[in-house]
Amino acid sequence: MSLASVILGLPELEVERVDRNNAIAVYAKPRQRPCCLHCQHPRIRIKATYQRTLKHTRQGNQLVTLYLRTPKYHCPRCGRYFRHRFKGIRPRFRASEAFRLEVF
Repeated sequence: MSLASVILGLPELEVERVDRNNAIAVYAKPRQRPCCLHCQHPRIRIKATYQRTLKHTRQGNQLVTLYLRTPKYHCPRCGRYFRHRFKGIRPRFRASEAFRLEVF
């Protein structure tokens, strides 16, 4: 586990790179593939990937922005599609739970 993933507080992410300018940009992807959400089949394939941009927390006075490379999976057994879910990040939200609690 890298030091950047420990600082983020999201252990299931694999940090690819970190850029520091006016804000801190963290590029990450999931560490492992999950089982199918519908039938629990362990062998799924990646259908496509897309980039998800989230506000995460603040380090000092700089905003940490997560750029997640999120896969869309296809299960060959049940034929259904689903996207990767992360703990601490709700679907269709543009901010993590840590950022939402910090602002609230």
